[in-house]
Amino acid sequence: MEERKKLGFFPMFASILAGMIGSGVYDLSYQLGLVASPGAVIIAWAVCFIGMLTFTLSLMNLLNKEPEGDGLYVYANKAAGPLGEFMSAWGYWMSGWIGNIAFATMMMIALSTFFPVLGDTGTSWPAIIVASVIMWALFFFINRGVESAMIINSILTVIKVIPLVLFFVVVVVSFNFGVFTTDFWTNFAGNVTHGGFDAQSVFDQVTNSIMSLVWVFMGIETAALMSRRAQSKSIAASASITGLACGTILMFIISILPYGVMTADEFVALGEPSVARMLELYIGPIGGHLISAAMVISILGAWINYTLGPTESLLILSDHGLLPKKFGELNDRGVPTFSLFLTTLLGNLLLISMHFTEDAYNFGYSLSASAILITWVFITIYQVKRGIQHPDDPGRVKNLVIGVIGCVYFFYAMFVSGISYILLCGVLYVVGFFFYYKARKDEGMEAAFNGREKLAVAAVAVAAVVGLVMYVMGM
Repeated sequence: MEERKKLGFFPMFASILAGMIGSGVYDLSYQLGLVASPGAVIIAWAVCFIGMLTFTLSLMNLLNKEPEGDGLYVYANKAAGPLGEFMSAWGYWMSGWIGNIAFATMMMIALSTFFPVLGDTGTSWPAIIVASVIMWALFFFINRGVESAMIINSILTVIKVIPLVLFFVVVVVSFNFGVFTTDFWTNFAGNVTHGGFDAQSVFDQVTNSIMSLVWVFMGIETAALMSRRAQSKSIAASASITGLACGTILMFIISILPYGVMTADEFVALGEPSVARMLELYIGPIGGHLISAAMVISILGAWINYTLGPTESLLILSDHGLLPKKFGELNDRGVPTFSLFLTTLLGNLLLISMHFTEDAYNFGYSLSASAILITWVFITIYQVKRGIQHPDDPGRVKNLVIGVIGCVYFFYAMFVSGISYILLCGVLYVVGFFFYYKARKDEGMEAAFNGREKLAVAAVAVAAVVGLVMYVMGM
């Protein structure tokens, strides 16, 4: 097997940015405009940024103080044992291939600008066929080497930022502060007195915005997940902080500017993807075509990212004896081909089923964002646990505060925005437990689950049943 190249700061940073600037940034103003006023959107951004900053700072602290181990999941193990590590990594795996459905759907919508036969929903049969071909092409590409895929991703990241800069310039020129402050606290649905402020209404608007924002923050953990392929843990940590800051600033600007150009009901009425529709309105069809082309490149980069990450998580679980060895078998390029194949196959099957779903993009990103919350919360839980266990640790009080705020944020996000999807994730966890059980037995464990783990597995099984019932009943 050839020696693997170590990755420097820029490929790691670009990988994070590629994950954050995927399909979400091009449709974020539309998703937010449906549910929130500009004032509520600003508050939602502040809440999410603080929450994700505590996650990133917790991760950076843990990478610096306990650099041994593989990426995120070693800390889930330290927080809740082997089952915790499994649930964290399995959740990340679920989040990735389910999220690829949202990428596939939005890419097909963008391509329909050039090829109308694909339709405008992203889930017509022609669109599903084209998306399936792309999905399997990425399988063969990534199977030839992870490091090469991340370097290509770096190049795509640079290319796809350029059209967003054009959008920024056009909208800033057209920005009207009077339009922006009109109905500053009231969304177009008229949920409170025109122009007035109502705390309950604003809270509801912020709550309804959270899941859309969680989706666009996905990707900031990539550097930590791929940290064993980095030149050092410190590079992975620095890339995480820098990627979070740059990604947040860019996406905040893109999502908030439309509120100063026209009312929310007007830019929502333009349809999806909102960035393309607005640019088309101001500079003609060439603007829509430019953004649509940029979306294809952008989503391709994110799609690579969300195939790499989940595959890496299965590899780590196999290496740690928490999945059968088959999941960790590497080809001569250091890629776990079986795990990559399984991830691609399941994604393709789910994509086909989306033909019968009314809003595939919304379903894909909501379920994906819910799954990633399970992965993220283990980091802040261990940040708190470590602070309690190490009273003489430098910066202990600060790190405890950071961890507690992070835990509160993630549990809040799970409860208010994704509880039904969290329950639905339980179904895939139950399937995963069978593989976990087999792996533990293969490792010679007399009991695959201890007492507390049996209770956790039972709780997840109950959640899975409830989630399935809710899904079947259309709830």
